[in-house]
Amino acid sequence: MYDLGDLSWRVVVASEPELSELLLDRHLRPLAAEGEFVGLIEESVRAYFALGRHIGATAERLHVHVNTLRYRLQRFEELTGARLDSPDTVVEISWALAARDVQSAAPPSATLD
Repeated sequence: MYDLGDLSWRVVVASEPELSELLLDRHLRPLAAEGEFVGLIEESVRAYFALGRHIGATAERLHVHVNTLRYRLQRFEELTGARLDSPDTVVEISWALAARDVQSAAPPSATLD
C-alpha cells in the first residue's frame, strides 16, 4: 500500500492520458524496432533511473558488464533521439515508464456484445 507521499508526481500520470500517450510515442514506442531486445533496453533504463543514473551500480544490479549497460543505454538514445543526461528528458522518460505501468495494471476493457 502506498500513500500520496510515496507516489509523488506519479499520481497525475493516469489523469493525463494525452500527455502520457505523447511521451510513450516519443520515448518507448520507438524501441519496438528492436524486437525482443526492447525488454532488456527498457529494463536497463528503469534500473539506471532507479539507481540514480549510476552506471556501475546499475550494471551490478542487472548482472551485466558496464559496457553492456552502456550499449543498451546508447541504443535507447539512438532509437528515441533522447539524451539520458538531460533533466527534462529524464522526467519525460520517467513519466512514460509510469504510464506504461499504469496501462499494464489497468483491467482489460469490457466489450459490449
